[in-house]
Amino acid sequence: MGELGRRTSIWRVQSMRTLERFGINEDRLLILLSILVGGATGLGAHLFYELLEFAYDHASAEGGYFSFGTYMLVLLPVVGAILVGIITTSFASEAKGHGVPEVMDALCRKGGEIRPRVALAKAIASALTISSGGSAGTEGPIVQIGAAIGSSTGQILGIKRHQMNTLVACGVAGGIAAIFNAPIAGVLFALEIFLRDFSFRTFSPIVFASVISTSLTHALRPDAGAIFEVVNPELYTFRGAELPYYLVLGVFCAIASVGFIRVLYFAEDVTDKIKIPNVFKPALGGLLLGISGIIYVHFRHPNLVPEFYSNGYPLIREAIGPNLLSVGLWTLVGLGFLKALATTFTLGSGGSGGIFAPSLFMGACLGGAFGIALHKLGLIEETSASAYAIVGMAALVAGTTHAPLTAIVILYELTRQPRVILPIMFAAIVTTSMAQYLLRESIYTLKLVRRGIRIGRVADATILRRLHADRVPTVPAPLVKPDAPLQQLLRMAEEYQSPDFVVVDDDANYVGIVVADDIRTALLQPEAVPLLVVAELARPPVPCVSPSDTLDSVLDKFARLRVNALPVTGQDDVIRSMITRHAVMDVYQQALDEQG
Repeated sequence: MGELGRRTSIWRVQSMRTLERFGINEDRLLILLSILVGGATGLGAHLFYELLEFAYDHASAEGGYFSFGTYMLVLLPVVGAILVGIITTSFASEAKGHGVPEVMDALCRKGGEIRPRVALAKAIASALTISSGGSAGTEGPIVQIGAAIGSSTGQILGIKRHQMNTLVACGVAGGIAAIFNAPIAGVLFALEIFLRDFSFRTFSPIVFASVISTSLTHALRPDAGAIFEVVNPELYTFRGAELPYYLVLGVFCAIASVGFIRVLYFAEDVTDKIKIPNVFKPALGGLLLGISGIIYVHFRHPNLVPEFYSNGYPLIREAIGPNLLSVGLWTLVGLGFLKALATTFTLGSGGSGGIFAPSLFMGACLGGAFGIALHKLGLIEETSASAYAIVGMAALVAGTTHAPLTAIVILYELTRQPRVILPIMFAAIVTTSMAQYLLRESIYTLKLVRRGIRIGRVADATILRRLHADRVPTVPAPLVKPDAPLQQLLRMAEEYQSPDFVVVDDDANYVGIVVADDIRTALLQPEAVPLLVVAELARPPVPCVSPSDTLDSVLDKFARLRVNALPVTGQDDVIRSMITRHAVMDVYQQALDEQG
C-alpha cells in the first residue's frame, strides 16, 4: 500500500502540473470532478429507481407476491429481511440501518473514504427491504450510493483529504436531487447535514453536482415530476390567524420526532443484546412487522397491503389531497403510530433504508389528524385541513433531522405548492427548536455521539473536522515504568517538552499516564518525594490519538479528560509521541487565518 500510495501521489503531482498549464487549479479541478460525480450519481439514482420499480412490480398487491394470500404479509418481510441480513453481514455492514450516520462517520474519521461495494450492497438491501414491505425510504440508500460514488472518484484520482469531503457531499447532493427530483433540497441536505459549511468554495461544486444529476434524471425519465404533486392548488388556504394552530402543531411534531428517535435507538440496543447470529436479526423485525400487518388487515382492510408497509406514499397522497376528511381522524392517528412501530421494527433490527419517507408519513398523519380536529371544532374551514398534513410532513422531517432549511425546501419541491410555504417555514423552525430542547442530537448525529463522535454546529467546527491530527506537530513521548521513582520524572521533565508522562510495563504496553498536576501535588510534600514511585501517581490510561483523527474529536478528548497532552499511536499502535492542547489550538488558529 505504501508503494501504491507513493505512485498515486507522484501521478497526482504530475497531473496537477499538467492541468495548471491550462489554468486549472485545485478549485477548478474540484468543479470538474463535481460534474463527473453528479453525472455518475444521477445514473446510479436512475438504476436504483429502476431496481425499486422492478421489485415493487413483483411484490405489489395486484398480481405480485402479496396477492398470494394474507400469510404473505408475514412471509415476505421475513424472507426479505433474511436476504438483507446476508448482504449486510457478509458483504457490507455499513448497508444496514438508515445509512446517513455511516457516511457522516466516514467524513469525520476516515477522511471521506467509503468502500465502493457499499453502493451496490445498499441499493440491493434497501430494494429488498422496501419491496418486501419493510417500512423505510430511499433517502438513506441514495445518500450512501452517491457518497460512495464521490468517495471512489476521489480515491481513484488521489485528491487531497480536505477536498474528499466536498466530493462526497457532491455525491450526496446529486443522489437526493435525482431520487426526489429536488435539486435545491439536495444542495441544502449536503450542506446543512453533512458539511455544515456554506462557503462559496464548498457551495459551488455541490450545486454543479446537483444540477447535472437532476438534468440527467430528466433526460432518462422525462415524465418525472413532483412526487406529491398537488392536483388542485385551490385546496390549500392559509390565514395569518392560523399561526397559533401551526405553533401547536409544531410542538406536537417535536414531541413525536423525539419519541420516534428514542424508540428507534431503543430497538437497536435491544437487537444488539439478543444472542442470535446477526444475519437473522433483521428477520425478527420482519416477523414483528408481519404480525402487525396481519392484525391490521384483519380489523381494517382484508386482502390489502397495510398502508404503513414500504414507503407509504399512497397514504401521503391521500392525506394531502381533497379526501382527507374521509380518511378519518383516528385512522390517521393509528396509522402514524403503526408507521413509527413498523419503522422501528424494520430499521431497529438491522433492515436497510432511510427514515425520510417514514418521517413524511408520520408527519402527514399527525398534521392531517390535527387539521381534521380543528375543522371539527369549527376553527378552520374544510379547505385548510389538508394544508396541515403538508406542514406536518415538513415539521416532522425538521424535528428528526434538525435540518429546517432542508425540510422547508424539500416539501416545496415534493409538492410544488407555494400556498403553504409560510406555515411550513414557521412550523419547521418551531419543531426544530423544540426538538433540540428535548434532545440535543438529531436522528443522524445521535448514532455518532453514541460512538464517541461529536459533530459541530457552526462553520468553525467544519474547519476542525477538515483538519487531522497528523497536521499537528507532536513531541516525543516520555515513557516511564511503574516502578520508576518520582525523582526520575523530575529529571525527565527537563529533557521533554511534554508535561505528562506515559506509563508502560516491561512489555512496552500502555498502562497509564502521569499528568503534571499530580506531580505538582506530590511536590507539596517534599519529605514524601524520595519515597514515591510512578505507580502511586499514575492515572488509568486515557484514549490515544490516531493521526487520522479529526481535530474536533481530539479537542473533545482534551475537554473530557482535562489533560494537557495525549499519547499518539502510529500504524503499529505503538506510542511514540504526544500531542499537546497548545499545538492543536495553534493549528486551528492558523486554519482560521487561512480561511479568513
